[in-house]
Amino acid sequence: MKFRRFYSQPPVSPYAPMWDFRVGTSLCEDIDTNSLSEFLLSKEKDVKKLPTFFDSNNVAIDGYTGLGSNSTTSKFQSYNLLTWSHPEIKKLRSNIAKVLFEYNGECDVKTPDEIYITCWYNVLRFGQKIKPHHHSLERDCYLSGHFNVQVNDTSTVYMSPINQINDPAEIDIKNNAGDMTLFPSYIFHYTTPHYSFKPRITIAFDLNLFKLHDNFIPL
Repeated sequence: MKFRRFYSQPPVSPYAPMWDFRVGTSLCEDIDTNSLSEFLLSKEKDVKKLPTFFDSNNVAIDGYTGLGSNSTTSKFQSYNLLTWSHPEIKKLRSNIAKVLFEYNGECDVKTPDEIYITCWYNVLRFGQKIKPHHHSLERDCYLSGHFNVQVNDTSTVYMSPINQINDPAEIDIKNNAGDMTLFPSYIFHYTTPHYSFKPRITIAFDLNLFKLHDNFIPL
């Protein structure tokens, strides 16, 4: 597993901002991404028919990704991809558990005996991108991740928790099929535009110590 560490300079004031986090990426060689991409595209129409949740302003909740209501992303509260029956999804679940253990080992954090996960997928077409967003800022937030199924010349960019507007410090990681990345759920991140006529497909997930809603299942 390859790690990028993102940390602040040593403070010289008791009120100086500080942060220290890691983005970890691992290649999951046993997953057949071609088979998985075909399966996910075959499910796209059905997933888009699932309920969409709206906020108090009647705007579709798409996780602030900018992908809108007509996307598999906006249905993330209505399904959990890991409950679907497919050999590559079974391998995906095993790889998430493995990468979680490796990530926690690097961060000197004990992996709990039981952890919960919710999982969905994103499909981007020519010209689309995922806008800066985070997965949680709550006090119980844990880790999030994504798995690259079918990607072409895009990157995911992870932003410093401080100064995201004027002069953001960023980690830019090129997307490669088969790579799985883990990061703290509070980290803002976005993708570069997708300029291919072949759909860009990624699987995203949130890990948590608690069963936050019905879509969370034990990993």
